[in-house]
Amino acid sequence: MNILKIKLNGLIPLFYALLKRDLREKYAGSNLGLFWGALTPILQILVFWLVFSKFFKIKIPVDQMEIPFLPFLLSGMLPWLMFQEGVARGAGSIVEKGSLIKKIQVPIFIFSALPVFSSLIIYGFGIICFILGLIIWRSSIEFIPVLIFIIILFLQIVFTCGINLILSSLTVYIRDITQAIGFVLQFMLYLTTILYPMQMVPKEFQPIIKLNPLTLFIESYHITLLYNKIPPADMLVPLIAFTLLSITSGLFVYKKLKRGFQDVL
Repeated sequence: MNILKIKLNGLIPLFYALLKRDLREKYAGSNLGLFWGALTPILQILVFWLVFSKFFKIKIPVDQMEIPFLPFLLSGMLPWLMFQEGVARGAGSIVEKGSLIKKIQVPIFIFSALPVFSSLIIYGFGIICFILGLIIWRSSIEFIPVLIFIIILFLQIVFTCGINLILSSLTVYIRDITQAIGFVLQFMLYLTTILYPMQMVPKEFQPIIKLNPLTLFIESYHITLLYNKIPPADMLVPLIAFTLLSITSGLFVYKKLKRGFQDVL
């Protein structure tokens, strides 16, 4: 127990230092720094809002009333952007830190987690602002659904760490993965109920959409934040199962492949 405590005491400050370094490197050479990190998603959200709300006029019906498209979009898009950023940068995280890995003795797996937590810092502020905006819009908000939202967001972080462990470990040997990941993420965006509600999906295609784990996360965010309800068990159980499958598979792949990292890096 004491040995474990010593290791954790040393690992946490190291992870914090590497996280600060990762954020600095992301915006190195940019005079405006985090401003560019905020501007890109803001413009992306504005474009999606304009196209799907004003051009396509998508409606979000709930209990004989309609929810404005913008809150619907933000409740799914902000967590999605956090996932997208974490995975897009995480896939090549071990390869990119190869020179550093050779210089210092550090558990290699933490490099695949760095982009997940740096994206949490970047988009977490936006999520907090969105929740505060919901409170102002509604004059109040239920505590339990927000608490469930935070728990689900934590599960998404664990899920993303598992995905990154798999991708970053494989990328050490197959460098083309980093080139393909952008296309896969773009494809997944349109197969997730971020830009349209599940009610708009034809019934024969709904099982396919639900096979996407991100759909479970996004639907849970809609239910907790927009509908002020707790997600049903048939949504939470698969969501937890996907999270456990992701992190256990990630650790398994990492342990199998890490022996050859030093030779390839």
